[in-house]
Amino acid sequence: MKSEIKISIRNLVEFVMRRGSIDNRYVSSIKALEGIRGHQKVQGSYGDNYMAEVSLSHIFTYEDVDIKVEGRVDGILIEDEKVTIDEIKTTTRDLLIIDEDFNPLHWAQGKCYGYIYCIENKIDNIYVQITYYNVDTGYTRILKNQYSVDELERFFFSLLDEYKYWYDEKINWQDKRNKSISNLQFPFKEYRKGQRELAVRVYKSIINSKKCFARAPTGIGKTVSTLFPTIKAMGEGHTSKIFYLTAKTITREVAEDTINFMRKRGLMISSVTLTAKEKVCKMDEMNCNPEYCSYANGYFDRLNGALKKIIKEYNNFDRKIIDEISEKYKLCPFELSLELTSIADIIVGDYNYVFDPRVYLKRFFEEKENDYTLLIDEGHNLVDRARSMYSSQLYEEQFIEVKKSLKKGTRLFNSIKEIIDYLKDKGSVLKVIDENYIIENEELKEFHKLLEEFIILCDYYLSKSSEVNKELLQLYFDIHNFIVISQYYDEHYVTLSKYDFKGINIILYCVDPSKVIQERMKKCKSSIIFSATLMPINYFKDIYGYKEGDYSINLQSPFNIDNRIIMIGDNVDTTYKKRRETSSQIVDYIMNFTTSKEGNYIVFFPSYEYMKIIYEKVISEHKEINIFMQKSDMTEEEKEKFLDLFNEENKKTYIGFCVLGGHFSEGIDLVGDKLIGVIIVGVGMPQICIEREIIKNYFDKESKGFYYSYIYPGIIKVLQAAGRCIRTEEDRGAILLLDTRYSKNQYRSLLPEEWLSCIKVRGGNEVKKCCKEFWNKWC
Repeated sequence: MKSEIKISIRNLVEFVMRRGSIDNRYVSSIKALEGIRGHQKVQGSYGDNYMAEVSLSHIFTYEDVDIKVEGRVDGILIEDEKVTIDEIKTTTRDLLIIDEDFNPLHWAQGKCYGYIYCIENKIDNIYVQITYYNVDTGYTRILKNQYSVDELERFFFSLLDEYKYWYDEKINWQDKRNKSISNLQFPFKEYRKGQRELAVRVYKSIINSKKCFARAPTGIGKTVSTLFPTIKAMGEGHTSKIFYLTAKTITREVAEDTINFMRKRGLMISSVTLTAKEKVCKMDEMNCNPEYCSYANGYFDRLNGALKKIIKEYNNFDRKIIDEISEKYKLCPFELSLELTSIADIIVGDYNYVFDPRVYLKRFFEEKENDYTLLIDEGHNLVDRARSMYSSQLYEEQFIEVKKSLKKGTRLFNSIKEIIDYLKDKGSVLKVIDENYIIENEELKEFHKLLEEFIILCDYYLSKSSEVNKELLQLYFDIHNFIVISQYYDEHYVTLSKYDFKGINIILYCVDPSKVIQERMKKCKSSIIFSATLMPINYFKDIYGYKEGDYSINLQSPFNIDNRIIMIGDNVDTTYKKRRETSSQIVDYIMNFTTSKEGNYIVFFPSYEYMKIIYEKVISEHKEINIFMQKSDMTEEEKEKFLDLFNEENKKTYIGFCVLGGHFSEGIDLVGDKLIGVIIVGVGMPQICIEREIIKNYFDKESKGFYYSYIYPGIIKVLQAAGRCIRTEEDRGAILLLDTRYSKNQYRSLLPEEWLSCIKVRGGNEVKKCCKEFWNKWC
């Protein structure tokens, strides 16, 4: 049975014949609209013998495959029995400098349309013309050639030969890959407790096109338990591409290690890891243009030739390999990684490559449906990340700063002044009502109109200016992003006008991201959402769109409960008003907990301010203690040095003070004696702010407001922080929770089932006694 593939003429031409450089300098968005008008003007200038926007297609039986090539030609002109294919291209270039060699891709498209028209209509020759329309002047220039069907056939099949080469490479690779997958056994000698159950649910979810919600505690081996069955499903033809999505770099590295581990056991699979442009750029500045960057200059000239060699040499495209390839072939590492996503079986990257409306991989998600699988690791993080992705804000300060750089009296100056005046009027309203914010359930139409007028004028200014005004360009992009987000505005949004140190902010705030998350998931065959803290699971089912038939699993920790002790001190009030009053109690708990056994400890606090209060009290009263504190603006190097302090060889007790929800409370592995105890001060509740109150009020319609806005996000942070202690079956450790609210059922009921045997303690002496008894068991 022959296979059938489909490709558009444009994609065929652009893939095979791509040439030139990466150039991400300013390109007018208005010109795109003018381009559409230009097409319409040219098409409307002809009579009844001109057919506009004509669809053409033909199926070519090519060796062992049927290739359907299709497209829509701008126009077909028939006069005196002569047929002319008309390709219309809009430009801002001087028409006098445009000749036949201006852009070979334009002729290639026209010739492909011409060939299909010839064989569909059984004619021997045809004219192809390229009509260049200058959007600034309204003038046109027509270049025209006649071709025989034989000429067009040779040209067309030269493209198809090249395309078929890549298709054959893909099929040959898939055959090898699927054979290796068929022979692949689970990469460990035996399944851990809960591991097989998780793998089975994941596999069934994929083959049945369902979602899977999995709470998989530390130790289950969730990475291999989700990747292995998904790869097995791929080998059986149930999914063509796997997206392994994470929120943190360290989790991406675990995914890479797991894939490589299976490769060592015979798996042949290709994978690419996507890394943010600013992290991989080889230049001093991210100026992606051929005049500045040698990796951008001639990028497309070198790309296809390099890819032919690359796919023969590599199948693991992690950050290090991409950096090496980039240097070897002089290719932009970031753009190369994006190109490799089309080849790779597995794409490992941040959530934003699938969910962010501004940067998602459009090449995969423009179609209505596909058979991709999303593996969403640490799935508890996606809610707030999506809320951020689909929100946007503009600051009054931005407009004021840009205004200083503009010439008074110009239309652009007057436009930005109108926007500033509008924002000042908003500020005046806030002063009258004596509030620092206004919440509205609709878009600010006047504000949007002003922004759109400014964008039009800004477009014209930037297209004519020889010098780059960086502040203006950044504001232009910020407004453009704001307008993009406004297209999603509906009942899940509010408009928040807020006053702070930057003046008035206008925020399009995505209160409930469930709709946008679910819409993207619908474009994939299956979504597997998993985390050690995907709880309460009904909360995530609500947000991510659980439907009848979807799978869910709530696994218990595979670790021996005798290896840890969990204590709750529910007699200390850590609420904001009581923090200084109860600081002595907190210090007493900390000192007795950490002096029960020499070792490395972390104390987690709900805020930097609270952490600093306790830190200063501890060091003033206990100068002999080695305490180091997380800073709010640590570099990657400083974070690594901080973690290096948790050394198994430490001869004294070391205590790290960290913030709940911060870098060190999630995704780090301090195994063995690198960390033997964790204290969590508070219930992790986010600080009260207007955004959290908006979420609360929104979900209060379903009597879930306080839970969705404060309690659930807080408890998830607590569980994540507690999970830093005991990372392997051999680890032993102590966990202490401090807050009066742990005595209330609405909090206690959210703790994992395996924590129900926790010990209630009242004061430091009881903590020390319990800890000593625990540690003495292992001496």
